[in-house]
Amino acid sequence: MHTNAQYYNGQVRIDSADRSFLFQVTDIVPQFHSRHFYYWFKSGHIYQTEGSFYGKLLHGYYKVVDKDRHLLEQGRFKLGEKTGLWRTWYENGQLKSLAKKRFLDGAQHIETYDENGKLLKRGYEKDGLFTGLQVELVQDSSVVVRYKKGIRQPAKTVRNQ
Repeated sequence: MHTNAQYYNGQVRIDSADRSFLFQVTDIVPQFHSRHFYYWFKSGHIYQTEGSFYGKLLHGYYKVVDKDRHLLEQGRFKLGEKTGLWRTWYENGQLKSLAKKRFLDGAQHIETYDENGKLLKRGYEKDGLFTGLQVELVQDSSVVVRYKKGIRQPAKTVRNQ
């Protein structure tokens, strides 16, 4: 894939055939945490590594747009780490997902939607394990399923008295 990167005064733009990445970088070097993932820019590309980096850390706004300039992703970085609310969209402009990291335990609140705006998943994810409600398609209907730390929970039975 051919890309073209432009860098000026901490502002970066990377253009490829189908999308553009617009973001800011910094020369500040933070104190690293071995279990944190850092996003960084070098030689016209964005990289992600655990515990370190080699280049300029992403710091500030981050946007991805398609070739028709439809917004596909938006969020912020702080010294190479995602921070605050992140959003993604389908090409039709419909919201695809929301994600926000909790500071205390590192869990991430997530919501995902289908192309028509219907909620598919809402809950928390930590260490790749989902806790919350997820809509699953069963044949031609939808079923809401509860997960706890990545394990599907049994449906609760309601007894009539």
